[in-house]
Amino acid sequence: MRTVTLCLGLVASVAVWGADSQSFIAPDWIEQHRSDAEVVLLDARPEAEYSKGHIPGAISINASDKMIDTSAQGERAFHDWLTEIFSRAGLGPKDKIVVYDSKLGPRAARAYWMLCYAGQQTVYMLQGGFEGWKEKQLPIATEPSPARAATKYRLKPQKKYLASAQEVLAGMKDRKVVVLDVRSQGEYEGKAPADAPRKGHIPGALWVEWKEFLTADGSAVLEPEKLGVMLSQKGITPDKQIVTYCQSGARAAMVWAVLDDLSYPKVKNYVGSWNEWAAKKELPVE
Repeated sequence: MRTVTLCLGLVASVAVWGADSQSFIAPDWIEQHRSDAEVVLLDARPEAEYSKGHIPGAISINASDKMIDTSAQGERAFHDWLTEIFSRAGLGPKDKIVVYDSKLGPRAARAYWMLCYAGQQTVYMLQGGFEGWKEKQLPIATEPSPARAATKYRLKPQKKYLASAQEVLAGMKDRKVVVLDVRSQGEYEGKAPADAPRKGHIPGALWVEWKEFLTADGSAVLEPEKLGVMLSQKGITPDKQIVTYCQSGARAAMVWAVLDDLSYPKVKNYVGSWNEWAAKKELPVE
């Protein structure tokens, strides 16, 4: 992924962010560089939205439908799927990839995390998303962008970015591990409808909704100072192993990206999330 100086002090950690973000990029940069041969724009929105209008040159990619089983067998299937979709998109190791959503949304975050997990060196998410692009009155295309030639994508799995169900189970009672549930409060408390066999949350999980990491309109990540205060108050500190989860690993991927961008050295996305956990009846639920 990206080369980042790791800072164990919370203040030092959040101070690295701002104009020099390693994960989030502004529309102006794309407008200046979208014609560069090594720059690849990936539109993570549903294809119907892409067809109505997209950033010129952007390729539609669906990284949201694959449900993840974090067993050894499921991980191998996940690797095969990633290799297939990235090869079909024509991606290569030297590409500078920018993923975007309608705003700064979970679909882009999930694709972003998958690319980082795959070992892609240079990946960003677009601050403001497509809505922010339109607000700046930048060019919009409606015809599909020319397809890139397919490649044989070489996956280099970064295992330090992925948590399995068994790892989460083992870490539930470890004080050095924070299992972070970023779903809505209703989902966490088991009061909201859930597309899963059981409701509730992983025992001992800390709840902080993913939207708390973003501005009120959902277009950008909060300023580092505000994030630093919130994270410190909730005990989410860089010395701990942080494991994020949601329903399908997408909202969790956004929080993973924010913490990674703040140089938290030990952050994993439990990408199987509640879809997998609730389906395994042997795993405990609160």
